[in-house]
Amino acid sequence: MTAFTAVHVLFFSPLNPLYCLIPAFRTGPNYRSGDLNQASSYQLNKGREEVRNILKAAVSPEQTGFPFACQAAKLDRFTSGRKPEQVILLTNRAPEALDALSWLKLNRASWGIESGLHQRLDVSHLDDLSRVSKPSSMLFMGMFRRISNSLCLHWISKQKNPHHKTTTDFFTAMNANHQRNAIRSLSASFPSFFSLS
Repeated sequence: MTAFTAVHVLFFSPLNPLYCLIPAFRTGPNYRSGDLNQASSYQLNKGREEVRNILKAAVSPEQTGFPFACQAAKLDRFTSGRKPEQVILLTNRAPEALDALSWLKLNRASWGIESGLHQRLDVSHLDDLSRVSKPSSMLFMGMFRRISNSLCLHWISKQKNPHHKTTTDFFTAMNANHQRNAIRSLSASFPSFFSLS
C-alpha cells in the first residue's frame, strides 16, 4: 500500500504494549536536527503556545496487532494552559516514504477534516439528529448530505467574502423564493452559482 491511509491514534500509556515494545519510546527523544525519525514544531494556536514533538520508529504488524502497520510514532503535545498530551500514531507508510516532519504536518492537517466536513454535517445538516436507521437509507442520506456540502463549498468559493460565508448562508440562498435558486442552479443547461448572492 503506497497511499497514506488513516492513521490510528492510540492514547498513550506506559502500560500500552507499543510503548513497551519500542525502545525509542521508552528512552524518550533527544531531538537532533537532521534526524528524520524525530521532529518538533512550535506555533501560536488560538492565542496559546503549542509545541509538538514526534518520534517515529519502524514496527511490524505482529508488534502492533494492526495489519499493514509499518511505523509507529509517539506524539507529545505541550499547549500553554493545558495538560501535556501523548498519543501513539500508526501508519502503513514505509519509513522511507514518510519522515517525522511530514508526519507531524499531516497529523496537524488532519483536523481540517473534522472542522471542515464533520462539523458541517453535524451542525448544519443535523446529521447527528437523523432518525434514519435502515442501512440503505443511511447510505443515500449520507451521499446527499455530502453532495450538498460539496455544492456549499463551491458556492462559498464564488462569494465576494468567502471567509464570512457559512453553510447556513448557503441554505438561506438556496431556499430563497421557495427554493427557486436551488432548482434553477441544478436544472440549468450550465449550472452555475454566479448569479446567486
